[in-house]
Amino acid sequence: MKRFLCSLFLLAYFSVSLQAQFVSARLTIIGLTCSACSFGTERSLRQLPFVEDVKMDLNTNIASVIFKAGIPVSIEQLVQKVYDAGFSVGQVMAVYHFTTEILNGNAWQTGPDFYTLLNTAPADLKGDKELTFVAPKYMKKNEYKSYKPQVDAVNSLIGESRSGHRYFVLW
Repeated sequence: MKRFLCSLFLLAYFSVSLQAQFVSARLTIIGLTCSACSFGTERSLRQLPFVEDVKMDLNTNIASVIFKAGIPVSIEQLVQKVYDAGFSVGQVMAVYHFTTEILNGNAWQTGPDFYTLLNTAPADLKGDKELTFVAPKYMKKNEYKSYKPQVDAVNSLIGESRSGHRYFVLW
């Protein structure tokens, strides 16, 4: 029985740690000016159930977030917590651990969310890949302008998804 429970634990551990998911993220936060601002934003981010740890760097205005293994991550909720704390986001970069995802053109789906690449996919889609999110809420408005025609073109071809969120990303 003890051997069975150990085997079951190891199986559960490896099945959770080998699932495809986001591992970490870095958010550039616009408007942080003091340690109280930084602390409030950190506290807001820590409220999310998928956040394991947050490190704030007031010198660079970057929040480094580590996610819990096996729990689905919502980039939308993560960014919204920064806005809820009274700040905006200048850039969102996240590390995604690919396992068995298959690209359909330049897109893939994880749970209810859809991701579309705006540049060429790497030849090897296994392991950790850093993604930069493209949206007015996820980057500086003037930077988004250069990607807007691509986003609009993809949206007109695909249409709106009925469930989940559609994300546009760069490698």
